[in-house]
Amino acid sequence: MNFSETISNKLTEVITNELNYSEDKKEIIAYAIETVLLFILGSFFLILLGYYFNALMPIVIAAIFGGLLRRVSGGAHFNTPFKCLSFGSVVYCSIGIFAKKLVDYDLFNKNVLFFVLFISLLLVVFLAPVDSEAKPIHSSSLKFKLKILSLVFVIFSFVLISIVDNKFISVSVVLGVVYQSLTLLPIFNRRGGEYRL
Repeated sequence: MNFSETISNKLTEVITNELNYSEDKKEIIAYAIETVLLFILGSFFLILLGYYFNALMPIVIAAIFGGLLRRVSGGAHFNTPFKCLSFGSVVYCSIGIFAKKLVDYDLFNKNVLFFVLFISLLLVVFLAPVDSEAKPIHSSSLKFKLKILSLVFVIFSFVLISIVDNKFISVSVVLGVVYQSLTLLPIFNRRGGEYRL
């Protein structure tokens, strides 16, 4: 049992102590608490690292766009939320620092950004949504909706970088979307291992 799971279980016991909740309801509450705690912890780490590396804006933008696409597209993940949080913090911090260097040294081109987003769009078209053993998607209707939402999100990213005249935003958006779309590749989603990455 990891640290966040221990805290969420203890908070669940405190919250549901006087209530006559079934074990299923307690498990749902514990999961919700753990998700919120990890979100707060992850956001704190990203902000801390962003300040430390003087790349707060690119890190946060990449994390927001990658995270939002992940919600609808699925993708590779570790077997525990804490490992996911740790890996995600390192990756988005690296992406933000890389985005800052690209802009600082003027090493990017809008046409390249569009091309890279087009690759992401193709990955989403052919691969999204990617489910997991823990959360399989059985409904073909839900799969279709998630695919459409994923496509709409990547198209929105195209539109955004077309109209926004801010290099940090454009590069960070594209790198966040590209990273998340790469996690859809089958090589990162093999079943049966400790993690699907």
